[in-house]
Order: sequence, then structure tokens, then C-alpha cells
Amino acid sequence: MTDQLDPTAAPFTDPSFVLHFQDNREPAIPAGKFRIRATQSIDDLDTGDYLAPVEEVFEVRAPQFALDTEQVHAVNPAPGAVADFTTTLAHITLSNPLLPWMRRLTETGRAEPTAPWLALLLFAEGELPHDPEAAGLTVPMTAEELLTDADGIRHPSIAAEQIEGDATASCEIVDIPGDVFQTVVPRTGELRHLLHVRDVRPDTGLRAEQLAEGEYAVVVASRLPDRTTETRYAAHLVSLEGCESILDDADRGVLTSRVRVRLAALHSWSFTSVPAPGGGFQGRVRNFLFDEADQDRDLLLRLPESPPAPPPGADPAAYAAARERLASGRLPLGYRLETGEETYAWYRGPFTAEPAQELPDTPADGWTSAAQLMVYEQAWGVFDAGWAAAWTLGRALALADADFSATLSAWHAKARARAAAMAQRLTAAGLDATAPANGTASAADAAALAARQTRALGHRPFGRMLEDLVADGSAARVLRAATDPAEPRNAPPSPTPQRRVLVSGRRGAARAVAARTARLLADPPAAMRTALAAHLAEDGEPVMAWLDRLRLLHGVPFTALVPDERMLPTESLRLFYLDPGWLTALAAGAAGIAITGELDAELARIAAPWAREDDADPPRQAGVLIRSALVQECPGLLVRPYRGHGEAREPIPVLRQAELGPDVLLVLFADVPDEIELAEPPEGLSFGIDLARGDTRVIGLRRLDGDAVGQEFTGKAFPDLASVPQGLDVYLRLDPSGNPTILDLRPGEDSGLLRSLAARLADLEQPSAAAFGPAALAVQLVNAPRRQLITRTPAPAGQPTSTKGRKAQ
Repeated sequence: MTDQLDPTAAPFTDPSFVLHFQDNREPAIPAGKFRIRATQSIDDLDTGDYLAPVEEVFEVRAPQFALDTEQVHAVNPAPGAVADFTTTLAHITLSNPLLPWMRRLTETGRAEPTAPWLALLLFAEGELPHDPEAAGLTVPMTAEELLTDADGIRHPSIAAEQIEGDATASCEIVDIPGDVFQTVVPRTGELRHLLHVRDVRPDTGLRAEQLAEGEYAVVVASRLPDRTTETRYAAHLVSLEGCESILDDADRGVLTSRVRVRLAALHSWSFTSVPAPGGGFQGRVRNFLFDEADQDRDLLLRLPESPPAPPPGADPAAYAAARERLASGRLPLGYRLETGEETYAWYRGPFTAEPAQELPDTPADGWTSAAQLMVYEQAWGVFDAGWAAAWTLGRALALADADFSATLSAWHAKARARAAAMAQRLTAAGLDATAPANGTASAADAAALAARQTRALGHRPFGRMLEDLVADGSAARVLRAATDPAEPRNAPPSPTPQRRVLVSGRRGAARAVAARTARLLADPPAAMRTALAAHLAEDGEPVMAWLDRLRLLHGVPFTALVPDERMLPTESLRLFYLDPGWLTALAAGAAGIAITGELDAELARIAAPWAREDDADPPRQAGVLIRSALVQECPGLLVRPYRGHGEAREPIPVLRQAELGPDVLLVLFADVPDEIELAEPPEGLSFGIDLARGDTRVIGLRRLDGDAVGQEFTGKAFPDLASVPQGLDVYLRLDPSGNPTILDLRPGEDSGLLRSLAARLADLEQPSAAAFGPAALAVQLVNAPRRQLITRTPAPAGQPTSTKGRKAQ
């Protein structure tokens, strides 16, 4: 085994996983048939035939013309994937780390370092005659037929005795036009640099290729997908055993379209690369933050800023007030007064460009109409209808949901019935008064009354009342009075006829009870409030869940969130604060659809969990809206908010992340962040290149020495654009379509990519660059998920806080 990076001293580390790269893992004995001969001799003694030589033949087996799917740990890009892969080098990961070095390009000799017998070749549509659509198709054939001579066919040169197993067993082959083959295939000296071994420590949190513990061989393609045209590609892991002469001819450029190179395809798949016009994740996010002049964009959700100077004839004070409203995220919309006059009103949805004004204190009966929430700007004679519109919208959404309407109405019906039953218990037991009329009740009396009310409203109320009577001696007195009356039971009737007294009938008694019940419900005691809320809590859970989703803006029309397209143009990112008053009005409108009178309003106020006042300040929530093709190009885009900066920062919970449309992403945060990180989703290990500003292709440089191996050099890339403005294109060969897409490694030449990359690293004082091998190249080509940091800019003293985004990384 040869290692140019010591795996114990130079691991590549990442917060998600840790792995070590090694140049290769050569077996002690390669695959093939071998003869071993043993002889013995004794000095100064002729043993004759007594100690005859002994020979044994043995075979080391390894895959040759076919590969079991269990040997393939993962491929990247995934089969059938459709995305922007223009910066990705396809690769295949093999479970056996020895496999690429088990066989040889030729049967004779063993040069050092040994070239592997596997290569991953990428073919675009129209390049393979048998697979014009690049679907990853192959042709079934036996190993014997593969090695049979035919006109115009170049095939591997493998002796019959070196064929492993049954020569008539089926395998899959690809026929490659000679000119396409010599363009796409790596040069013989480049093959070893496109394979390496990695030792992985696992992390189950990754998607796509799950990094699993163990050692793996990795074969990387040398061709990048076309960056200008949507193209499907077929990837084939091919066997180059016995192909030394074919590779020599390809190196010399003498193969033509008149011949075809026939190779065994051990594993095949296809994917489609769709170039992103904005440069993929990196280009689109950069466009979010900076304009064409490389100036910071205004990232707040509002209309474009108006000129500071008023137009001719405009009132400067009115113009300044209007600009202030627009800067806060408001929008003037047409409005008709109740008198029929046409005017305008300010509207702002739940998203604001500055911390929103607090909603006034909730009235005793709650917010029961939109008119209560209209704000009148007396100085200018116009209304602000944002909160009122939220109340009306909440009411409409609730009425449109039949299940919610029925559940809420059932809660109110049960609340009325339960409250009446509790009130009757208290009035019947004489527990409906909290203090005597003169107000001289002691604290002890009040506490005792509250305790008796609680018992009367709890489980087994009449049983508990009897227990109380027994405890205080009342039951004994009643029993003595019944068994030992003061007058004889059989006393003669009074000679004086008794006068009949008219007693109120049942209707009158019912009216009296109803009146006392109504008085009690108008100001119920604390025990009744608590008991009523407890009895109705379970029935209120589905209502509360629906309203909680509503507060997270589920079902709210997009036009209510962003009333003007100019606030969120295509390919943009906008930050906002969340207005808690708007959300309160929205929920109040929804919860009010089942209130039919003062009793319902009072019951909701005292027993509904969604109507209880919270003494704490409303939460400081915020969020981000993204309108971009990136939403589809990068499924699973990560948006991570943080409180604080640098290593001391703390993550903020994400309340909701949802795609509101094919190109619109909404993310709500539980607090106002100081930093927001946008990141590609972790897709396992990937190899490829990077993009600098102007979409110039480069390779982002990483350290190769000591414990810091794998860490990025901030702002350092290969090549140095100051001296090579064309970027990596200088080190790319042309593909069959004439586009620079193939890595021109040329390890034996100073002008090749490999030595030039090593020289660039040496300029950065990287000692390992002097012996630049496959492991070192793999470290440089690792494409970790890209990320972009947006920081909130502190406001100057005496000015409102600015939320203009800045690129930090």
C-alpha cells in the first residue's frame, strides 16, 4: 500500500462526518492464476529424485467481466436525478477497497505505481450508437464474444487461461466510437489519480449516499457535465484489463471513428444535468445579496425605495409620511367608505419591514368586529386596515372549513350547557355569593367558601356535600331533630284553620333560578372558571390546534402575505418581522364565528384556551421569503437562523418551512435572528469544482497538512484568478462536443492540472503538495454542501434597526 497522506495524521473532518483518504490499497497478490514451485537441496549431498521439486497451481479470484450489485456502495449523482450537476464529478463507491487494484492493464510486468483497471466514463446523448439517449443502456454478450476479434473492433487482450470462471457467462458491454473514447477516457498516467481509498466514520444524519463505517474504493470521473445545455449522461464503470495498447493509442490520439472500443460495463446508470441560469446555489444566493454593481441589496420585504425628494407640487410632510409607511412594508390600496366615498387605505400583512406597533388592549368581550381594528390616521384622514383585514380573513377561513366550524360550535354548545349546570349547582347549594352584602367577610370565610365551591363543582359534588355535613356535625343535628322532635308527631290538629299561602309555580321558580344563574355567569367565581376550563379543555384541543396552524399562516392566501409582486420579485430573498397583532386579529376573527351573544363571548373569555390573555410580551418572531428557481433546484434547502455571532451563536427554532409555490419558500423563525445561514442539504460525499464570481470555474483549496487537513483556505482558489482570469478552463480538455469539460491532469508535465495545483498549494506553504497523489487530489475535489451567511447590520445610534443582509462567507 502506498499513501501520500498518512491516514492517521491527516484526516478530512467535517461537522457531519470524519474520513481519511488514502492513495490506494493494493492487495498482496492480484487476481489471476498462479503457479508456486518449491525445491529443496542439501549442501554437499546429491539427493537425486528423493527431494523432487513440488508445484502447485492456485487462483486468486475477483470480479472481471461483471460486478455484483452488492459491491456497489453508492453512486453520485443518483440514478435518474435531474438537477444542476455542472460542477459535479460523478463517482462510484465500491465496498471492496482492494477491487480497483486486483487486476492489471496488461498481463506482463508490474510498473510502479500500478495503474488500476477500472475507470468511470461519462457519455452524453448521441455519443454512444447503441444508447443515443444516454439512458445507461448496455448490450448483453458473453465474455468469450467480448474477446473475439471482429472487423473494426478493439477489445481487451486477455489470454484464455486468464478468464475467470465460465467464458460463456453473460456480461454487459458498451461499444464506444474510437474518437469518442480517446476524448473521454483519462490518459494512462491519469488513471491512478482518479481512484482512492477512504476510511469512514459514520453519521446517520446524512441523506443520499449514507457514509457507513469501513473502507471503500472510490472511482471518480474526469468529465464535468456541460454548463450551457440540459443534457442527459450515461455513466459506465468499465473494465480496462488488457487494454494497455488501446490506451496507448488513445494517449497518442490515433483512434478514429472507424473503429469501436468494446469494453465490459460493470455498473451503469444515467442522470440529467440542467444548468441553472443563475449559477446554481452559489450563483443564485449571491444574486440575492448583491446587485449587478456588487452593491448590497435591500433585503427587507417592502416596495422599492421611493426618491427622497417629493415630486413637484406634493406636500413635503405628506410625502415624507407616505415614504415612512412604505418603508415599514405598508401598501396603499383602494378603499370605499361606508358613505360610498372612494379613497385609499394602508394595508400591511403579517410581514413587516420593521418591528410592528403593538395591538391595543383586547376589549372585555374580545375583538368581535373588523371595525374595532380599523386604525384612523387623523392627521391625514386615512385608515390603516391591516388588522381589520386580518380579522375578516380569519373569519372567512374559519367559515370555509366545515369541520372547524362544527367543532367550534360544538365547544360553545357544550360550554353553555356545562356553565348552566355548574351555576345551578352553586345557586342550589347557596354557594353563589362570594361575600355578604356588607362586604365584611373575613379571608378565612372567603377561603372556606371557595373550597366548598370547588368541591361542589368537582367530581361527585353531592357526595362531597354530604361528607361535609357529616364532618361539621350538621348531619347529626338533622338526625336528632328527626328522631327526637320537640312536639309529638301525633298532635291533634289545630282548631284554628290555617291560612293558605300562594307559592310561586314552577315557572316562577325557573325564572328565579335563571336570573340567579345569569347573575352568576356575569361574574363567575374563580372556582367556577377553573372547573369550567378543565371540563372543556379536551374538547378545545382540536380548536386550539387549528388556530395554532392559522397563526403559522396555513391556508392564508399568498396575496394577503405579499400584496404586491414588487415586494418579492423573481430571484429574490426578503427578510421580515412577524406582526403579533395581525396574528391575534386573524385568530380572533376565526374564533368568533360561533359567538352568538354576550354569554358565548363571556364563556370563551373565561374558558377557551385560545382566548386567554398572556401577561408575557408577545414573541419576537421573524422569517424569510425566497422566490427563486433554487426552491426546485435545491430540494431540502436548509435555512438556519441564529442568535448571536460566531462560535457563541445559538440556533433559533424554525416554526415552519413550507413551499408556497413551485418557486416560493416561506420560513418562520421563533425569534429575530442575528445571522441566517442558507445551505445546501447534506447529500453525502460529492466531488467537483467551485464557482467564483462571474461563474468562473475554480477549485476551492483545502489544507493538506497536520490536524487541519481538509479545512478550506478562505478566499483561496486554483487557479489564482489574478494571474489566470480564465479560471479552470485552462486546465480542461475538450469533450466530443468541443466544450472544455475534462480534467487535463497530465501528472508528468508542469503545465498539467495536477502539478499546477500542487504548485499553488506549495505557495500556500502546504508541505504535502510536493508529493501530490490521488488522496491529495480527492481532498481538493471534495464538494461539501455550500452555505451562505446573511448577517443583520446593527443600526447607527438614534436610527431604526436595519436588516440589510451581508454576505459573511
